[in-house]
Amino acid sequence: MPSQLVIQKLLYNTISECRTECRAGMPSQLDIQKNCTTLYPNVELNVELECRASSTFENKHTTLFANAELNVELECRASSTFENNYTTLYANAELNVELECRASSTFENNHTTLFANAELNVELKCRASSTFENKHTTLYANVELNVELECRASSSFKNYCTTLSPNVELNVELECRASSSFKNYCTTLSPNVELNVELECRASSTFENKHTTLFANAELNVELECRASSSLKNYCTTLYPNVELNVELECRASSSFKKIAQHYIRMSN
Repeated sequence: MPSQLVIQKLLYNTISECRTECRAGMPSQLDIQKNCTTLYPNVELNVELECRASSTFENKHTTLFANAELNVELECRASSTFENNYTTLYANAELNVELECRASSTFENNHTTLFANAELNVELKCRASSTFENKHTTLYANVELNVELECRASSSFKNYCTTLSPNVELNVELECRASSSFKNYCTTLSPNVELNVELECRASSTFENKHTTLFANAELNVELECRASSSLKNYCTTLYPNVELNVELECRASSSFKKIAQHYIRMSN
């Protein structure tokens, strides 16, 4: 019977020969399948990288840590059957894998979690894929909003749920007016927030400002300028005693303006 050392040596040589033949593209190794792989930071990735020559190669479960080289999945896009279903990218991980994988017609980015300091170029560039849909995106207050802004180039992009905090730049909704399917259903503007979003959104024929609350110290230029839109209707406007009434005065220029509820509070002399 061979010793344990001999068995381990034979096993090591067999694995080495298998990897060498796989790189060489030997016909006998073209049916290799590696379904479950866990790559640690210091592991050499050349084996899977070269195995892309196999048409049956599928990388179904891969966990990439922050310092791991991502060249394996990047290069594997050459395989028509490559699908990246489960990828978790941490804040310091390079996002080039998903970015480059857009070259594959079957690539779908269904579940991506981007933390506050992560580069958002992945979703931004993925708009080149006709099947890309950004259904659930949570943008924190200090995160660049260029992702949703640029994604308007995709005809299937829909911004269902967007929460903008008072100190967040509102350029996302402002620029999204270029999309014919964009609808701003619920917008809450706090007293110190710039109102340019609704002001500029008048360019969209489907924009309707149904619920707007203007506080006493808020600039009223939004409603004043919105008269340019034929579909603007000011249903509910509450003007406090110290607020300038120039808004309603100037809005008469709009033929569709209807003043349903008007309350004048006269200050006693």
